Amino acid sequence: MKAALIISIVFQLVAAFIALGLTRHTKYNVSWILISTAFLLIAVRGILDLIPFYYKEVQSEIYLIYRVLEILIAILLLAGVIFIKRLFNLLKRIDDFRTESENKILQAIMQTEEKERRQLAKDLHDGIGPLLSNIKMSVSALDKTQITGFNRTVIDNISSLINESITSLKYTSNNLSPHILESFGLASAISSFIENINLLGKIEVTFSSNIESTRFDSQIETNLYRIICELFQNTIKHASANNVSLLIHNHESKIIIQYFDDGIGFEPEDSGMMSGMGISNMHSRLKALHGDIEFKRIMPKGMMTSIVIKMKTKTALHGKA
Repeated sequence: MKAALIISIVFQLVAAFIALGLTRHTKYNVSWILISTAFLLIAVRGILDLIPFYYKEVQSEIYLIYRVLEILIAILLLAGVIFIKRLFNLLKRIDDFRTESENKILQAIMQTEEKERRQLAKDLHDGIGPLLSNIKMSVSALDKTQITGFNRTVIDNISSLINESITSLKYTSNNLSPHILESFGLASAISSFIENINLLGKIEVTFSSNIESTRFDSQIETNLYRIICELFQNTIKHASANNVSLLIHNHESKIIIQYFDDGIGFEPEDSGMMSGMGISNMHSRLKALHGDIEFKRIMPKGMMTSIVIKMKTKTALHGKA
């Protein structure tokens, strides 16, 4: 019995001194000092348990000290736990502040990116656009009755290339900064984007939503538009799909997006695919919106992407573009 008590006291003293040594690493936080002191008193109480084995005549005095130590230990532990709770609350506030700061940085980066996109789209539209239009008018002004043979073929080819360049410029400018998104909202911008995809004839897209007359915060609309465009680009480039179905639903203060294609799909556990630039950009944009995205493989073929974000209604716009 005595040997077990001695071993227990040794362990208690070691634990107490280790705890006291850790106060320096916690920058002498009051909660850790209180708990460390409680550990030290527990070790002292263990020593008091040993004294009656040698001095039985002081047993009553030891008992009184023992009770006082128990009360002190209980008070110290209670106070330490209370201060630890305050410490955890502080750490949570710090973590929330860090998360909020990261989101603000992401938002600033994305806003800068969108500003640069708008400026580039404006430069293309206002700079190169008029030049191509002037070239087209100049070529059209040529008297083609005086041009025959190979030269006529070259002129016709130039006219065709100019028309193609103007069309490509309009598409690129609109893709950089779709004016429909800013003027009429997410549903109209997505509808316009899908019309262009359907014209290519590579995939058939069906689109349904209940947000035609609803406007959201510009950050939500812009980021969701970019995310949906990225989903379509991934399908066109990698999925070998024939059909795509897109649903955007505004329900109970949430925007729910379900995107399905019947392509070859991929495994969501594939770290290489999930770390790709496109999917990483989606995660970054959704992080700024406090949104969630989930990829699910559909057998025998196909991929389902589900997106949910909490949103704030900005304005109601009746009518469509």
